[in-house]
Amino acid sequence: MLSRFQRMAYEAMMNRGYLRKFWYPRYQFEYFPRQLCYLASCIERTSSIEGDVVEVGCAHGLTTTFLYEYMKDSGIEKSYNCFDTFSGFTEANISVELNKRMKIYNYEREYKNNNVDWFKESLSRRNITDINVVQADICTIDESKLPSKIAFCLIDVDLYEPVKIGLEKIYPRISAGGIIVVDDCWTKKKHMWVESVGSAYDGAMQAYKEFTSREKLPEKFVETKLAIIEK
Repeated sequence: MLSRFQRMAYEAMMNRGYLRKFWYPRYQFEYFPRQLCYLASCIERTSSIEGDVVEVGCAHGLTTTFLYEYMKDSGIEKSYNCFDTFSGFTEANISVELNKRMKIYNYEREYKNNNVDWFKESLSRRNITDINVVQADICTIDESKLPSKIAFCLIDVDLYEPVKIGLEKIYPRISAGGIIVVDDCWTKKKHMWVESVGSAYDGAMQAYKEFTSREKLPEKFVETKLAIIEK
């Protein structure tokens, strides 16, 4: 408990804006508002389609919370599933970028500040306790852990190999009328405050184009960096 003096000092600092970078609300989503709205519309459009909602790659759970609460608040009753390594990119997937795709980038440092227990704790703070959270690399996951039928899937794993294998594993499970969205398929060199989109994460686009070409599916791009597959 804070003493009366400590409380008054704290309130004085707050009212004067001291330390505001720590307490003032900040936009922390990695998706722009229109992109979040599009993802929510996919939840809506597939609400009557048989199958679960799936996220492959969910980082710290901001998008998870947004989409799950949208789904629940819309009265859509589906199982929601999250799959992530919760420890950053794997050595095998990084090796493909560095040694086969000849990228020069420090992938090892990305998304390391994560933990599956922290993820679940974060969700529980919003009273979200019924999401199926699985710690696994989509490239090596036991496929029995994937839903047999999927209505909507967001694939947000950035690198070539997990996007490629993710599409190969998820697409056969998509019900007729279902949708897959692949993130990081940039169609603009810059967007709003993002001055430039580097080549470090262009593996998602390559994997998407290869898959749609092999499966003879039309390419569709929306909202600057989302690639779509509709079944």
